[in-house]
Amino acid sequence: MNIRLSEILTPSKGVMALIMLFTMLPVISIGAGQQDSPRTPRVYTNDDIPSRSQSAPVGAASTNEASKDSETASSNPAEVGKVAPFVPTPMDVVEKMLEIAKVTSADVVYDLGSGDGRIVLTAAEKYGAKAVGVELDKDLATESEAEAKRRNLDKLVTIIQGDLFLTNVKPASVVTVYLLQAANRKLSPILEKDLKPGTRVVAHDIRIPDWKPVEELSLKSDGVQHFIYLYRIPDSFKQ
Repeated sequence: MNIRLSEILTPSKGVMALIMLFTMLPVISIGAGQQDSPRTPRVYTNDDIPSRSQSAPVGAASTNEASKDSETASSNPAEVGKVAPFVPTPMDVVEKMLEIAKVTSADVVYDLGSGDGRIVLTAAEKYGAKAVGVELDKDLATESEAEAKRRNLDKLVTIIQGDLFLTNVKPASVVTVYLLQAANRKLSPILEKDLKPGTRVVAHDIRIPDWKPVEELSLKSDGVQHFIYLYRIPDSFKQ
């Protein structure tokens, strides 16, 4: 019998079919198993959220920034010393503040936080009073001192570039302030201790906490309502 070598080496179609069947059995078994048993659902947790697992907790950034800002402000002498932004008092309000205090040439007027010097300049120019402006900002202090010289008021007006809380206010018979409430609160015990009886204290817009004004009035300047409070030492704080 003659058998070709190619026929021995070449598998028959039946053998090929069996080989393919056995090769596919694991696949069929796995697929059947997946269909027979239900898939376990994926449970997601907070750790799967990028903002939780890869960054700081919600609110942490803003809290840290606020804390950092607070630390920066408390460590910066220029910021610590500031007790109010520079907002010029309108001139008609300046006039009314000096008027309600009944300023005369016999007075010594202290403006604590004097800005561009308009209150002390007006007190000296209009009433002939000696006047002292206390201003932390060097540029404003320099500007107001130059203006006093320009108006020939430098013999009556003195500008102190420094911290109002460290200033000796004992010579004052009139004190004017336009400060934030926290600054007024910090200042009040100094005024209570150092100002002599009968001294008048005039506050623009913001009351001195725990003090009772002996007189108050309001007026409009350029359509804006302003308030003026007159206090007298020691009547305004001794109830």
